[in-house]
Amino acid sequence: MPIKIHQQLQNLADAIGLEMKQILQLSVEMARKNALRPLEQNQDTLEKTYLEHFTLDDRPKAQEILELGRASHRLRDDDNISLDKIRRELSRAEAVAEKRIKEKSGEELKTLFAGDRHRGRNKSTSQHPPLPDNALRTPLGPISTRQLQGQPASPGIVTAPARVIWNSHELADFRSGEILICDAIDPAMTFIVPLAAGIVERRGGMLIHGAIIAREYGIPCVTGIPDAASIIRSGDQLTVDGYLGLVIISQK
Repeated sequence: MPIKIHQQLQNLADAIGLEMKQILQLSVEMARKNALRPLEQNQDTLEKTYLEHFTLDDRPKAQEILELGRASHRLRDDDNISLDKIRRELSRAEAVAEKRIKEKSGEELKTLFAGDRHRGRNKSTSQHPPLPDNALRTPLGPISTRQLQGQPASPGIVTAPARVIWNSHELADFRSGEILICDAIDPAMTFIVPLAAGIVERRGGMLIHGAIIAREYGIPCVTGIPDAASIIRSGDQLTVDGYLGLVIISQK
């Protein structure tokens, strides 16, 4: 692999928090999809079309509004990227602290630290939190969840298998044509969006980052389903209706 390309991939791996082999795996998946970012290709055309809706006298004001919107977008994304870096550094610091305590302390402190660390991480970074029992027992047999209601964030309808992502390390398992189920798509995850057939996010509305990117790519997206990642399992066949904000789980 040429040195320049290797360094670019390493920089991407460092920014996202993945290993090099995971980045290579995703790069191969992207090459198969031949996914290109449409926004950069059409930016000049979109801006020209936008300005043509205004009179010559109003165009300076329209240009000012456009620049304000771009600045707000950058500010939001920069903030999310910074928070993601802080989370990764905190995780690394915890791992180093745990290692030092294990090397220098007795068994009692090791156990205490490990227990506290596990409890503190259980909700936010647990790779596979325990799934709730979604089946109701009735005289006619078990009844499970079939339909979830959220916010319609990007129009379109698609049926495809689900892939539940709990943390960034699981991104390498994502395959082209799957429906991405996650807490929320932060800017560090944006590169994977072109592979997705649909997107379901636990939080947010039409202005969350993942919803905006989904509309740019024309991918159906539903947001604001708090229990999505717990009720849906990887491999479930889903229908995502981005017009009505519905997620339908096919019965097996």
